Amino acid sequence: MTTALPVALLDLDGTLMDSASGIAASVRHAYAQVGLPAPAEAVIRSFAGPPITWSFTTHGVGAEQLDTAVAAYGTHFSDVGVWDTRVFDGIPEALVALREAGVLLVVATAKPLRWAEPICAETGLTPLLDHVVGAPDDESETKGEIIGRALAWVRGTVGEAGYRAVMLGDREHDVHGAAEHGVPCLGALWGYGGEDELRTAGAADVLASPAEVPAAVLARVTG
Repeated sequence: MTTALPVALLDLDGTLMDSASGIAASVRHAYAQVGLPAPAEAVIRSFAGPPITWSFTTHGVGAEQLDTAVAAYGTHFSDVGVWDTRVFDGIPEALVALREAGVLLVVATAKPLRWAEPICAETGLTPLLDHVVGAPDDESETKGEIIGRALAWVRGTVGEAGYRAVMLGDREHDVHGAAEHGVPCLGALWGYGGEDELRTAGAADVLASPAEVPAAVLARVTG
């Protein structure tokens, strides 16, 4: 009899790291480039996490302007915004505790992989993770598609042993994307979504701080 491997799928922006400032600056630049007024600061902050194409189209960027806005955002973020980030207090300790408990840790982020990998390395997260799955450069995938690729990597890694997974994320897209694959999602209240958004989306539970992560994850993937 084999034992299913415990797996934690981890959102990046708003869950493992606070990247709102760098993202916001790049969003403001993109709106200026397409000649539109930038949304209110609270709306701009909400761009951290979801696919950027969804955020732009939801907040006033028309189809004819979308490619220009995405390109302007990408250029500014690559040059400036990507490095304006920090790991949330308590996250490294939570990841260490989970790895010591035998949990496979896989980032599933809507941030393009070309940014996700170097920023994980720069902030010291890479040695604490088993794999990073990010969006394609054009950010065309949904969070569900990104999570699907992460789970495909997990299946290829664990083989016949199987796995038991949970998602940790701060936005409704994390909850809905995980649900597409039958995976429960724990909501990170230190991120950008808020309790109402996460509970309405169907989060299995919400966590007030990174200190709660190890016990909450282990309760879902072991036993």
